[in-house]
Amino acid sequence: MGAFKPDKVAIEALVHEDFVQRDLHERAGRVVQAARSTAPVQTGRYRDSIHAEDGPDGEVLVVSDVDYAEALELGDGNRPAHHTIATALDAARD
Repeated sequence: MGAFKPDKVAIEALVHEDFVQRDLHERAGRVVQAARSTAPVQTGRYRDSIHAEDGPDGEVLVVSDVDYAEALELGDGNRPAHHTIATALDAARD
């Protein structure tokens, strides 16, 4: 019996299957909800900007498109890191 050789092309194509995309979008929705519920709010702009979008290779990304999102998420010299989206990733686990 020969060694197992995974079909790399088939494995990479799985992310584009409808059932996988449905699952990714459902999980991303939970991450968005969790992130919005814990986001720091001064004006609400950051919280309201958190959303899911399709990535270029079939992945689903949870992002914020306000210009100060990185500083809120990771911190900077003026404020501590909130890790809002990173912490919310736990919401996608079953």
